Amino acid sequence: MKSQNSRLYYIDWLRILAFGLLFLFHSWRPFDHYSWNIKNSDQSMIFDLLTFFTHGWRMDLIFLISGVGTWFALNSRKSSFFLDRIKRLVIPFIFGIIFIIPPQKFYEAISFYGFQGDYFQFLKAWPVYAFSQNFGASVLFWFGHLGAHIYYLPYLFTMTVLVVPAYKIIQNRKFNFEKIENMIVDPWGIFLLTLPLIVIRYGLKPIYPGYTDWADFFSYMCIFIYGFIFMKNPRFVEIIKQRMWLFLNIGIISNVLLLYFIKQNDANMQLYLKPEYGFIHLYLSFLSVLISFCWVMFFVGLAAKKLNFNHKFIQPANTSILPVYILHQTLIVVLGYYIIQFNASIIVKYLLITGTAIPSSVLVYLVVKRFRLLRFMFGLKTETKKNANVLTEKKNILLSIARD
Repeated sequence: MKSQNSRLYYIDWLRILAFGLLFLFHSWRPFDHYSWNIKNSDQSMIFDLLTFFTHGWRMDLIFLISGVGTWFALNSRKSSFFLDRIKRLVIPFIFGIIFIIPPQKFYEAISFYGFQGDYFQFLKAWPVYAFSQNFGASVLFWFGHLGAHIYYLPYLFTMTVLVVPAYKIIQNRKFNFEKIENMIVDPWGIFLLTLPLIVIRYGLKPIYPGYTDWADFFSYMCIFIYGFIFMKNPRFVEIIKQRMWLFLNIGIISNVLLLYFIKQNDANMQLYLKPEYGFIHLYLSFLSVLISFCWVMFFVGLAAKKLNFNHKFIQPANTSILPVYILHQTLIVVLGYYIIQFNASIIVKYLLITGTAIPSSVLVYLVVKRFRLLRFMFGLKTETKKNANVLTEKKNILLSIARD
């Protein structure tokens, strides 16, 4: 049996693929019927379906993976863990809301709010408008309002602060995993893990219905905890692998039932987006949780079976994910604003956005990693002289081998 601290390569692959999907997701957002920063003149039902399908589980998968990563990071960097989290999550968020996010808001203001000034005029007006909002008890809206897509960073930092005390309990064996394991080895027992998610959604969504509000935060945090506590346990992962096709079937059925309900009429869509306590809300909560839980578990099981191997691509891809994630949506919005004005089909415009914005994000990252200050601002580790010398030595060895 592998050590609980051994590298789980399939988690690396899941992280890379989950963020890769996020980049594609934001690239097609100008072409669905749901609100976003910029919108094409025409929308497509195909992209509506893609948004509806992936939105139900994409961030749940990322937070589950983040929970796993937090466990291993805590294990390897106990003394400097919180300082590392501040550098990786808080600093990039602050940098992002000052320098990376305003261009998104600028093009959104032009597209939907009649703003006609230039970017520098917008920068003068934006802080006043941004901080004039009042979200009441929905304080988490500030993360999305100021940070757009990078709300994930303060979300993750907050979850980490709240959950890390459980680390000592687990390490001191004050938490009895055997009882939980004995429950979930039953063919349907693992679905007991959906109960806290159903309770959270049913209890909080009518009060905090907005995306990234308290209902979403605690739902994501629950998934994060599952990743933090359970995913390091080989027995738990084995159960997921065994139930993989069951998760897939239930996920598909739940998606179809939810889509059938909300597509019947606009009133049903409103019941989903702004629910009220009652049987319908309970039913929709049940379906929504099954969608998020089952698809996440299916992808975990599939990756654990097929992707648990190392590859030279993993390390550079994992290193680049954070800065590329921070950059990608702004470049999608900026470039996409001009691309959607082309006289071309939706699919051509989508391919142009993905073919320019995502590679541009990678190119900017390649510039960022060359400068110490920018590396710090984007949450990358700064290269020490020792590391640089090691890299130089490796390069010299490879060159000498190549010459021989």
